[in-house]
Amino acid sequence: MKSKKIFGMQIPENVENISVACSAARECARVRGFSPEDVQTFCLVVEEALTNSIEMGFGGADDEVDIAFYSIASGLGVKIRSFCLPLEPEKLPQYNSQRVSKYNDTTGLSYHLVKNMSDNFSVSVGEDGARELCFEKYIPEQKVQDKVTRKRVLRVNTEHIKRFAEPEDAENISRLVLRSHDAVLFGESIYYPAIVREMLAEKKMVSVVAEAECGELIAHFALLKDISGDRVEELTYVVSDKNFKSRDTIKLPAILVEDAMRRGVYAINSYVVTNHTYAQKGCLADGFSENALYLALNTASRHTQNEESSSHRIANLGFVKYLGAMGSAPLFLPPRHREMILDIYAQMGIELPVAEGTAGSGSMGGSSHIVTDVEFKEGWMLIVVKEYGPDTFSHLKSEFYKAVVQGIPSIQLGLPLSNAMTLQMCSEFEAMGFFFAGVSSGYNCSENLMLQYLNGVEPGFESVHTFSDFAKKLKEYVAGCWEDRAV
Repeated sequence: MKSKKIFGMQIPENVENISVACSAARECARVRGFSPEDVQTFCLVVEEALTNSIEMGFGGADDEVDIAFYSIASGLGVKIRSFCLPLEPEKLPQYNSQRVSKYNDTTGLSYHLVKNMSDNFSVSVGEDGARELCFEKYIPEQKVQDKVTRKRVLRVNTEHIKRFAEPEDAENISRLVLRSHDAVLFGESIYYPAIVREMLAEKKMVSVVAEAECGELIAHFALLKDISGDRVEELTYVVSDKNFKSRDTIKLPAILVEDAMRRGVYAINSYVVTNHTYAQKGCLADGFSENALYLALNTASRHTQNEESSSHRIANLGFVKYLGAMGSAPLFLPPRHREMILDIYAQMGIELPVAEGTAGSGSMGGSSHIVTDVEFKEGWMLIVVKEYGPDTFSHLKSEFYKAVVQGIPSIQLGLPLSNAMTLQMCSEFEAMGFFFAGVSSGYNCSENLMLQYLNGVEPGFESVHTFSDFAKKLKEYVAGCWEDRAV
């Protein structure tokens, strides 16, 4: 169907700006010849389509949404372009009218309304992470409108219990996470009930949920295996429902920590996006400490103004909480970063056993033990050395160059501080453009030096917001290492 653009605009990714686009939609529909009733319907579809695009976006202060109106033979067409997580809408939790009346759960409502009140509706996500929501509205057709309206309610005061999640909780966990998407960002698995069910059933994820008096899940916490070490896990998928108010809902549940200790977990890592500081406050309150700053780690969160603009990405602060005793092996600290590494552990109250050594004095051992994790959609790769071998350096270089050629924006490298070879490896990779990120808990109750490399993206320090004084110090140090990196 031939179309002709009538009008286009960019608005900040905030629901408060939707009314501006709706005013444009109203005028476009009026001029196109829609009846007053159809004008109202068209404006409602535009409002819900923008609401859905913003709900699925990243919530950054500088994010924008493109909207364009087109004249088609039988009415109007609309195209909305924004950046978001690359989720498949039909696999997400769908709108359920019974849950609206029972729990005020409007998950999926905007998508449901647009899909059912428009004609020729489609959603697609491009390779660059841009999401396009397109629909047409025909003048002759009168579609039955969904009478469900959005209602704003006060937060419900309730008591809650915390318990381990079961596979049967998968649907409600995904709904909870999707409802809270405006405040938190996660990997795509947690949004799909089928995947969540599998993770819980196969013990790939240990979850604790907060269940309100009405039976609704209002908070979720999970631990996943971390590739950094055999006894290291990652605290993730931490989310709470803003529709409910209950004391200590978002406080890390003791039963999750106790279970991790029982299973022999040595340390819990957590990665917190730096475009919000409230999650940093929560980690500190739960006994975590900052140990690294990873720049440009997550998917682009700003709408580019033109093809020449660089896509900005989201940095993460690394946090750690130790449940067991650190290994007794002395650690080899690269001279350049020795003081900063000691400061990181000192603010945790840990006095490091430091070894004396020089580059080239380490042992290669028998064979390499290297693990790699890559997420192409999010744009990062993590390479961790557990044991050095004669082929370690060539293997690492191969993985690194492969990631560069594949266009992966953010590459992290973990090197064991318990082996003097790390002194040499640190120098070798810093000469290739890697720079300091921090430290991390690692293999066999040891610790890793963490380096990072940015492949064709800027660090975005202006969007790195830190809460504690130590996090500010860490940011300043990493910024200096970025400026001094080999290029």
